Amino acid sequence: MKSVNFAGNDYLGLARDPRPAEAMCRAAREYGVGATSGRSFLGWSELHAQLERDLADFTGAEDACIIPSAYLGGLIYYKMMAERCRTVFCDETSHANQFDGMRTAGLEIRPFRHLDAEDLRRQLAAYDGPPPVVATDSVYGISGEVAPLRELADAAREAGAELFIDDAHGAFALGERGRGAWELRGLEPNEATVVASMSKALGVVGGFFSGRKEIIERFKSGPYGAGSTPSPPPVVAACIEALRIVRAEPELRARVKAHAARMREILAGRGIHVVSDETPILGMILKDEFEAARLAQYFESRGLIIRYAKYPSEPRHNLLRSVARACYTEEDLARFAQAVEELERDG
Repeated sequence: MKSVNFAGNDYLGLARDPRPAEAMCRAAREYGVGATSGRSFLGWSELHAQLERDLADFTGAEDACIIPSAYLGGLIYYKMMAERCRTVFCDETSHANQFDGMRTAGLEIRPFRHLDAEDLRRQLAAYDGPPPVVATDSVYGISGEVAPLRELADAAREAGAELFIDDAHGAFALGERGRGAWELRGLEPNEATVVASMSKALGVVGGFFSGRKEIIERFKSGPYGAGSTPSPPPVVAACIEALRIVRAEPELRARVKAHAARMREILAGRGIHVVSDETPILGMILKDEFEAARLAQYFESRGLIIRYAKYPSEPRHNLLRSVARACYTEEDLARFAQAVEELERDG
């Protein structure tokens, strides 16, 4: 029997959807397979411009800027912000791209306790310096926890700080319109500069910034935006089509939510609970890392791919990460339920 992937980041199942693949093939025939030059030269096409317009319209932000990888977001953002600030208050377990960017830019890093807006407020109240940046991930990729973005945004605004959100795991999967975790938490489109991924819920590859035009324009005209080669036109075409599907088919997000609820219920029925119930990410809470690794091996023996790894951004090593996906069939979910049921019998 064919194995089924119950991990990864393809929440909406778009990575194997034939429509983005067909859009990619058409663009490859028309534009070729590489951009070959920078944004400011011959590497920019109408496809690239259309994707940025579509992303700005989708998020409701003043502007959007695409980048080849969302991981570059921290490096680009903090290099630019170092021109006007010197301190970043950041959730202590944010993604490595954030800390890499801060260190590369030579900024002072002041971590606040994980998901603790009050600790941030206390630190900001004692801070005496130029306006800082407040930074956080929106969704923590292993646990599925969602940051208290409304409270963090309020604290940043009161302190005159810029807010930077890494929404890699929230974009296209969360919120009423799929805009992301910031929409889920009630933020307005331009309250923060957001970096998001197009290689997770969108199912393709690349990243983008959204936010106020003044900041986004600086990305576009800076060395990373103007001097680096943009994503290949076929990739851009696939992103445009995948984004169209996200907008046209909200039932994909509804299906993910329903599948996640069902998987949590199946696990809870056997005494396995998860960290958060707000996202497609199911961070199963186990006794220790050895039990987590054994459970991953057990699932794989039943044809359900759920790999265990110690992730540097997650201090708890007793979590086994699974995900819900829109593309699961009834047979897939029945196999998951059977595996969990037999786990109890197998000890």
